[in-house]
Amino acid sequence: MVRIFFQLVLICSILLWCFSPIIAQNQPTGTLAGVLLDSASNQAIVGATLRIEDHPYGTYTNTQGRFFLRSLPAGQYSVLISMLGYTARRVAVRITPRDTTRLTIHLREQLLQTNDVVVAANKRVQAVQDVPISIATVDQRAIQQRNITRLDDALRYVPGVYMARDQINVRGSSGFSLGLGSRVAALLDGFSMAAGDGGDVKFDALPMFAAERVEVIKGAGSALYGSGALGGVVNVITKQPTEQAEILFRAYAGAHTLPTYNEWRWRETLPFIGGADLGFMQKVGKLSLLLTGGIKKTEGHQAYLAVENWNILSKIGYEVSPQTTINMVFQHAEETRDNWTFWQSLRFATQPPASTNLNERLRSIKTMAASDIRHTFSNTVFGVARAGIYRTNFFTFNRGTTDPLINDIASIAYSVNAEAQITALLSEVTVLTAGTTINYNFITRSPIVVQSSLNNTQTLGSLYAQVEHKPLAGLTLTVGSRFDAEQTTSLSQSGLIASPKFGASYALTPTTTVRTSFGVGFRAPSLAERFAALRFGSFDIQPNPLLRNERSWSSEVGIQTGFEFLGEEWKLDASGFWNEFTDLIEPRFPTATNPQIQFQNITKARIQGVEVGLTGWLPNRVLGIEASATLMNPIDLNTNATLKYRTRYLVFSRLILPIGAWQMQAEYRFQGRFDEIDNEIIQVIPNADARVNAHIVDARLQANLAQLAGVPVLASIIGRNILNYNYVEIIGNLAPTRSIVLQVEVKL
Repeated sequence: MVRIFFQLVLICSILLWCFSPIIAQNQPTGTLAGVLLDSASNQAIVGATLRIEDHPYGTYTNTQGRFFLRSLPAGQYSVLISMLGYTARRVAVRITPRDTTRLTIHLREQLLQTNDVVVAANKRVQAVQDVPISIATVDQRAIQQRNITRLDDALRYVPGVYMARDQINVRGSSGFSLGLGSRVAALLDGFSMAAGDGGDVKFDALPMFAAERVEVIKGAGSALYGSGALGGVVNVITKQPTEQAEILFRAYAGAHTLPTYNEWRWRETLPFIGGADLGFMQKVGKLSLLLTGGIKKTEGHQAYLAVENWNILSKIGYEVSPQTTINMVFQHAEETRDNWTFWQSLRFATQPPASTNLNERLRSIKTMAASDIRHTFSNTVFGVARAGIYRTNFFTFNRGTTDPLINDIASIAYSVNAEAQITALLSEVTVLTAGTTINYNFITRSPIVVQSSLNNTQTLGSLYAQVEHKPLAGLTLTVGSRFDAEQTTSLSQSGLIASPKFGASYALTPTTTVRTSFGVGFRAPSLAERFAALRFGSFDIQPNPLLRNERSWSSEVGIQTGFEFLGEEWKLDASGFWNEFTDLIEPRFPTATNPQIQFQNITKARIQGVEVGLTGWLPNRVLGIEASATLMNPIDLNTNATLKYRTRYLVFSRLILPIGAWQMQAEYRFQGRFDEIDNEIIQVIPNADARVNAHIVDARLQANLAQLAGVPVLASIIGRNILNYNYVEIIGNLAPTRSIVLQVEVKL
């Protein structure tokens, strides 16, 4: 595996150089220098990011808030300035030959969630106003405030997204699939994190403590991201070290409260929740380093649902030359949990079925090693080559032993990925992004896969290109396509898959932008979906090697506008969307003639909807408000009935009350019940039809001890589901009940 990894890095590096049609040219250069200050206190802002839009240049403010960009080719540039906790700015500058352009820039503090600068939409840094599709972000501050330790917990607070346990559901794209496959592509710094066997996302493998932010693209993203981006893309972007050394520490402890009903109480003491994270990052000269690690243990909100996990991440960057940078990432996570999925019945909702082996536990191990090389060929051409290996290993074992159970759920799988991408400024108003990728999936050990099919491998290769053109001031047009070929050994079907896209955004005023987009997506069935033969909870699953690719197209029209209300800045984002899906893979449940579950291409669907979001402050910033609503009409076009396992309504709101060094927050989430589920499943899972509209209220109180006592500590009391509302995210499984956690975070 190590040899394959380095071979891929070498191949991608060669491809990257071959992709460049332009050789670096000698051009007159100048310097950009300045200082970044807080608009209220006039204090220096340390560690802020400055990026030259549409160019490969960027830097960070030092310990005095100063920044320097040397050897910039002469010309006109747009500089994007962003910093956590501040409103981003775009500043136009002109660099003159052999001269220094000096700036003094002020940023205004902003406690509300902002989406001003994004990376994932078009695989490069952009201002969100130029992106023709809906984007949402969860930043580092929100991750800390909510005590988020897993990616799925972060996504529960994103408008238009809800979690069906193992499935990321963006605007209704996903249903109930027993943990196999994902219709949303999950990435870590641009590297794929889809498992090689099931194509699913292991949420604990994505390190939230190391995350700078999480970006979510809503809608088909296969034109740039390939298989799996049927309903959208989630990219976890890790922190970037600056010259100022940072040591970060977080510790937390608390408990779930006991269930409301006596029949649900399986213990007399409160189930424990606790953990700790530690991180260090710094850039010294040409070398940058990010190290994080964490442990967590919870006794669970249900009987026999204890979980222990730990993870580490390291990211090393080295500036080979002013034009070339190498980054290497290593991630490892392990989790051990009690192994059951569906309740015994509604009356005993916190108990597993009577047939459950209470000594059985499930262990999963996830390891990723990846590297990228970024090179600037000239002022107008730059690129990146990346390669990575992602290994997943899970197996069941009996408590007190470490040996896997014979002929039970287990798998060791690999996903090997490589990509070479080039970005070229063809003119002052035209940008080309193009690249090639290869993805290779295989399983080395798996009693869950039919033995005659164990040697099957899956290969996906692609070419993609996208052009962004600005024919008029304020107007950005985007057009592109991706061509994928997928081949699974032992199967004859293969062919070229085209995924075109089109988008346009237009700035009506400096604060108002309209957008429209159309895109096509696809997902190739995973090896496990085609060849798995296993028992999952109460279900026996049989293989189906004849599964076809899932396809989708999505369209959207939206508007984002800023306005002043009661003397404060407000922002409104509204969109209407229309998504259609063909050959969706869903589980076919047992019948009188077929007693097993089998994944089949059984659904053609349409989902239409609207989404509205509003953020702003009441006068004198006494109260911050975030609110959003997503209304959907999911239709199964085969039956003309409501699409199964989809909700029609999602609502999210947050209130922020800052009082000096104190801050209070309250959040409300509403998720409409599933109107339709499979009738056959009720025969297998008792009371599977027990489902309600979900009303979840979270609250937290945070104290900044740096302001109160001069120590660099944030102390928080965090309550989730504080009303102890009982609901389900997937059928037959009680969602987490009330929990209270005390968290302390130290930054040195």
